[in-house]
Amino acid sequence: MGSITRRQFLKMSSAAGLTVAAVGALGGYRLWEDTDGDPLPVRAPFAEPPDRRWPLSSRPAPILLITNEQAVPPTGAYLAEILRTEGLNAFRAASLSALRMEILERFPMVVLSAGPLEIVHGETLRRYVAQGGRLLAMRPPSHLADLFGLEPTSGQTAEGYIRIRPEHPLGRGFSRETLQFHGVADHYRPAGAEVVAFLAGKTGDLPFPAVTLYPFGEGQAGCWAFDPAWSIALTRQGNPDLAHQERDGLHGLRAHELFDGWIDLDRIGIPQADELMRLLGRMITGMLLDHLPLPRIWYFPDGAPGILVATGDAHNTPPSAVEEVLRRVEARGGTFSVYYAPQPRNRLQRAWHRLRDWVDQAAAHVVLPDHVWRWRARGHEFGLHPYVEEGLEAGWRRYYEVFTGMGYRPVSPTVRTHRVLWSGWVETARFQAARGIRMNLDFYHVGPMFRKPDGEWVFGYFTGSGLPMRFVDEEGRVLNIYQQLTALVDEQLIGRTWPQAPQFPLPIALEISRALIRRCVEQGEAIALQAHVDPFAIGGEAAETQARWLEGILDEAAGLGVPIWSAQRWLEFVEARDQTELEEVRWDPERRALHLRIRSPVAPARLTLALPLEIPGGRLHEVRIDGSSVPYRERSWKGIPWAWMELRGGILSLSAFYGPSG
Repeated sequence: MGSITRRQFLKMSSAAGLTVAAVGALGGYRLWEDTDGDPLPVRAPFAEPPDRRWPLSSRPAPILLITNEQAVPPTGAYLAEILRTEGLNAFRAASLSALRMEILERFPMVVLSAGPLEIVHGETLRRYVAQGGRLLAMRPPSHLADLFGLEPTSGQTAEGYIRIRPEHPLGRGFSRETLQFHGVADHYRPAGAEVVAFLAGKTGDLPFPAVTLYPFGEGQAGCWAFDPAWSIALTRQGNPDLAHQERDGLHGLRAHELFDGWIDLDRIGIPQADELMRLLGRMITGMLLDHLPLPRIWYFPDGAPGILVATGDAHNTPPSAVEEVLRRVEARGGTFSVYYAPQPRNRLQRAWHRLRDWVDQAAAHVVLPDHVWRWRARGHEFGLHPYVEEGLEAGWRRYYEVFTGMGYRPVSPTVRTHRVLWSGWVETARFQAARGIRMNLDFYHVGPMFRKPDGEWVFGYFTGSGLPMRFVDEEGRVLNIYQQLTALVDEQLIGRTWPQAPQFPLPIALEISRALIRRCVEQGEAIALQAHVDPFAIGGEAAETQARWLEGILDEAAGLGVPIWSAQRWLEFVEARDQTELEEVRWDPERRALHLRIRSPVAPARLTLALPLEIPGGRLHEVRIDGSSVPYRERSWKGIPWAWMELRGGILSLSAFYGPSG
């Protein structure tokens, strides 16, 4: 910046009469005052517990979730996150102390999280099911085996596989491929139970059921031999025992190193965690179907088959390079997240660069607040890309101050860390949640760990999921920050940023990328893109290659009807979907009518509600919202037909009428 002193700078500013009141681009403060960066915020990192967020005292619902605090760790809170991720928002939650008959009788279905149970609780559950209730239990104690039509036997399977039986009605639409699970599964023999899924080796079944269904008295009881909630958490977040371990030979610890030897690379193309969630959701809707057709909220906006979360890191790149990316995204109707790392300038340097570039904005080398304001007005996100090599807190403190001191406020609610450095199992996520960050994209597909022994490079879902879910910590507490996998990464496909990187020619990199997008559509997933902005600042061949790769991806997504959204826009949709309540759900058996109230954020959320198209002996023939008949689309998902309809925000009353089949 030269040898200018603070006194000289202030004299120059005073002489020029430069105040932000006269220069709206600089935000309404005097320039010097505006460069004073903000301190790190401090907030509680944890989400509200389910029994407080969805308490028994609120409006009735079809499902009661019992969270068992006796488990180690307790996974009931994360099980609630799974239900919301599956769009099954019609439930209430209570702790184990609510496991009393007078409470259970209010709900047609009980979902029980894993953990030990006293004999008296077991007897209460037996009476509930015998009288017509439906119970779905996660790794229940063996003294309840008869309730599930099972006979305990010796042995357990740890860190194994299951195979869902597609010939079973609840397994329709699922692949025959075996799926990994994490944790321990108890061994049983069927004693009248229907087997929905078997425990398995990688290629063959074991003679022990993993998931079962059994008619008991007037009701039904479903059982998982392992805890799917904790298995899903471990699949998504990696092996806690690998925290703080260097595993892939690349300098620095990254989140994907938690998956070394944890993810079966032959299964990386399958969203294994999501398949377990979907089987769990299928069991709930299937077990309730003869009592009421349970509605659910679709994963994506406007009933889309998937979504492309478009992001790119930028390292002090000029505004012209950012514009190169944004105009390509806008040409396909999309929005984009720029994760920006400004140089760690001191306060005087920040003021000098902002003043210099403001004088000639057309040739600005530094992003100005006016650029950020205009990009955000066009629907894009401009967020922080912090360096944390000096330590998690020190790095965040420095870059938060610089980012806000450059006038880029407010700090965006989503983030990707520079070099995707990661601390602990969820230490980084917990720290970011305490800073007000609500979505993390650091789980990032890069490095030699994704190469099989035969030399093949693999791509897909190393977390077993493309869907966003909140993190859970080692004690079973849910953090108020979503994890979103970044699966489509330029560094792994066309970059040369680490030794022995794949040397894919552009046409092959494009075909891999397009295949990933097609797969996300087929499997109902989100896919997050990392397209660095930096090559457009470098120019030449780097910019040309990046442009062709990016445009090919955007065109593929647009051609398949996949929305192209920034991470912030995606987060806002996910939160609106999560906050939508399905209340007062009741079934009128005489009129074959389902009635419910839908309470969603007032802002248009572009939500889609799905209703079962068919029930035993009946088929949907009319849907009314607030008394007026509304159209719906018929569409199958994983072998089950559904009726799909768009929802507006606010409070709605919905009635669905079913007539005789045929």
